[in-house]
Amino acid sequence: MNYYSHNIGDYAQATMHLSLIEDAIYTRLLRRYYAEEQPIADDLPKVCRWVGARTPEECEAVPVILAEFFDLVDGAWHNKRADEEIAKYRAKAAQAAENGKKGGRPKTKAEPSPQNPENPDKTNPVNYGLPEKSRSKANQEPRTNNQEPQSQTLCAANAAPPRAEPEPEQAKRGKRLPKNWSLPDDWFDWAMSERPELGEAGVRREAEKFADHWHAATKNAAKLDWQATWRNWVRNARAERNVSQFPAKSRFNNLPKINAAELNARADENKRLGVVRANF
Repeated sequence: MNYYSHNIGDYAQATMHLSLIEDAIYTRLLRRYYAEEQPIADDLPKVCRWVGARTPEECEAVPVILAEFFDLVDGAWHNKRADEEIAKYRAKAAQAAENGKKGGRPKTKAEPSPQNPENPDKTNPVNYGLPEKSRSKANQEPRTNNQEPQSQTLCAANAAPPRAEPEPEQAKRGKRLPKNWSLPDDWFDWAMSERPELGEAGVRREAEKFADHWHAATKNAAKLDWQATWRNWVRNARAERNVSQFPAKSRFNNLPKINAAELNARADENKRLGVVRANF
């Protein structure tokens, strides 16, 4: 036997007083009992070897379990519950073998039909096993094509609503900006109406920056709606400020020119007068 029924509640009630060693020994004895489909031999050293009892404590527990849960009959230890389960298993196996020789499991006798109690073979399989109330409806004559068809309007009203088609998987995935992308006219018109301060040249320049940015991007570069991405780009664009430039020449470059002769003459004059610091 590769399988046997194990009732957890009954087993716990019968073995709750056992120690861990005793419980393990009893479980191993049952497994061997069912696997070999025969009682345990009355050979204590061999039984100790089967259950893995090694220490003196474990070997002393083996005869205790045998005496409590098994009966010594004809030189072998029998377990009543195990013998009953093995007998049931062998009976089912023998019946299955017999059915196999006859071509399979025998057919069950059909239940007599309320309409044909004398001929159970004509019982409608749909009605078999149904409650009495259900049978009265199921045994009614089926509709034929000759009967009046139902109204199409009524059928349409009672029909279940059609299921919504799932969105294709590809529609949920973003795409990168095409390599040959150029600013569409309607995108340009929208940008001019939304940000007129950018001017035509500014919008064209933002389109170039937009394309360069997303063509070079490696992270989050796939978008579901590139037109919406362009709108956000335009809204965040900064307009150039009109900052006044510095004059071409500094005011310090507009001083009158002084020649070297005049500079030396003034230096000599200051030296003659005793002026330490030049006053020019």
